[in-house]
Amino acid sequence: MQKKALLTIFAISCFTATFGQDKEKIKGDRDVTSKETKINAFNRIIVGEDFKIDIIEGAQASVFVETDDNLHDVIKFDVTDSTLTFNTSHKITSSKKINIKVMYTRALKQIETFEDGEISSLTSVNLDKVILKNTGSSKAFLNIKTKDFKFINSDRAKVKLNVNAQVSNLELAENSKVDALINSDTLYVDLYQRADAKIEGTIKHLKVRADNSTNFVGKDLTSASAEVICESNSDVAVQVTNSLSIEASGSGEVYIYANPKITLNKFSDTAKLHKKEM
Repeated sequence: MQKKALLTIFAISCFTATFGQDKEKIKGDRDVTSKETKINAFNRIIVGEDFKIDIIEGAQASVFVETDDNLHDVIKFDVTDSTLTFNTSHKITSSKKINIKVMYTRALKQIETFEDGEISSLTSVNLDKVILKNTGSSKAFLNIKTKDFKFINSDRAKVKLNVNAQVSNLELAENSKVDALINSDTLYVDLYQRADAKIEGTIKHLKVRADNSTNFVGKDLTSASAEVICESNSDVAVQVTNSLSIEASGSGEVYIYANPKITLNKFSDTAKLHKKEM
């Protein structure tokens, strides 16, 4: 039994030593060339490490890479289980240029960034449904047109969006930030753990839940009706033209722009309401 335990520890140690090592470093040779590779259609793209990738819709899925000639073999990409991923075989310490463009098809449904990855759209992402997930210190700069938009943002991720949708769902946590222009029939926003959202645009119905020191700035987001739940040292600012229902508790503060009919369903602890002029 003891021998088996020692063998297990040895195997784990070998695995850690083999795969835990830092990548070998490489410098670009400053001879810039470009290559385009056709790939299988994918419904999900994941961008991590410190990749910066532009996406554009096309008839055929492909990856275009413009970089130092000796770095083409270092930049790896693969489609497995309909998911496109990127990685590097070496740590690139310097390069004259790294420009990566991904051509996606209408099969795409989900976009994810993590670590220091960054993704942006050269044209509007026009799809029936879009799920966007961001974690780590990643960034996203996207124009999106869809029927159903879902956004999940956490860690220190920063995102700028221009969204046109029938239904939009935003969920932010852990110091993450979003700056967005949203035009949607319905917008649901959930904020947790010091998240920060600044939203502009026009909405028919808005529902905001802000908890645990979060901040929702919707002064320039016009909604016909809205529901606000503000708790635990959070701030919510909304511009509502017709009807507004509020639940405020803890040390939450709600800032009201325009002149809606207000229904106060809950008002407790040291919560505050502020009536503001535009």
